[in-house]
Amino acid sequence: MEPIPKPLLRRLILTFLAGIGCFAVGLALYFYIQDKPFLLLSALLFLCSCLKTVFLYRLIQSRSYTVLEGICTDNRARPFGKFREILLTDSAGDRHLILAGKDCRVLTGCRYRFYFKNAPCLPAGQNPLLKKALMTDNLLGMECLPDTEAPA
Repeated sequence: MEPIPKPLLRRLILTFLAGIGCFAVGLALYFYIQDKPFLLLSALLFLCSCLKTVFLYRLIQSRSYTVLEGICTDNRARPFGKFREILLTDSAGDRHLILAGKDCRVLTGCRYRFYFKNAPCLPAGQNPLLKKALMTDNLLGMECLPDTEAPA
């Protein structure tokens, strides 16, 4: 069994810890001010977080994700948009446009590896905005890779 890639393991752990944190806050407030509805909502969030963690773990174990590796050749943030456009050139010379959240920090000229959920197939002629939205939602994680070329 191969180890889980670091960005995916990080996402798995943080998803679970977010649920534990919500439940701990709900439990503390229940003991402090006897707020039952808040405790029930935090327990529901914990349950949803556990389910999401299990689904993510199954996705990782079944290798139902795509890995895209290459050098970032362009990085643009739209002024009033929610996303950042990243142009990635892989080792074969193919260019890929990746839409990531504004919080995704990438540097031009650095090598990155992106992990995506396998997207559902869209029929030909589908709305390009819908295709971009589906692509953006499928980003699981990314990591910066060290340069493999030896300095001359």
